[in-house]
Amino acid sequence: MTTDFIRVELFAAGLVCFGAFCWGVASHFRRTDRIPAGTKLISLLSLAGFAAFVLDLVLRKPDAIWQCAVALFGLSFGLFAWTVIATRRTPPTLAFDDDQPAFLLNYGPYRYVRHPFYLSYILFWTGTAIAFAATLPWLVPATMLAVYLQAATSEEQKFAQSEFAAAYERYRDRAGMFLPRLRRVLSAA
Repeated sequence: MTTDFIRVELFAAGLVCFGAFCWGVASHFRRTDRIPAGTKLISLLSLAGFAAFVLDLVLRKPDAIWQCAVALFGLSFGLFAWTVIATRRTPPTLAFDDDQPAFLLNYGPYRYVRHPFYLSYILFWTGTAIAFAATLPWLVPATMLAVYLQAATSEEQKFAQSEFAAAYERYRDRAGMFLPRLRRVLSAA
């Protein structure tokens, strides 16, 4: 395969994921009042991160393991779609919203991880870095992971102070924050 073909494949797979995420913010997630500042920050960082990925595609030669990036994009999109399907009747609010929890999801991907949307984003950003044999592209996933960790922690604090506190504590024991708990995955097999 030529380098140009690989670049086009990485761009197309990345664009599908990024486009889905943009659709999610615009059309899937609930808004309570106005877009929270944290959501605006995530959107700005995401746009800058995707622009950096496209620039890397132009300036850098993709790494020999570029197929791993495409696989991560596929996993990311699949998890995102599964999570959208699981939340279509009860969409969550935007990241950093100050709403009080109105329900607790623990089905679909939520059976395994407490924050599957964030996990899908993390998989995507990791793929953008794996596509290249360089250190600089890893700044984007590291930055985004820090922001998603803060958003997830904020959401978990809201649950801890809500009527769902006891149920959420039991849920935390079963499902990992971003990665499934091994005992849960093994017991489901």
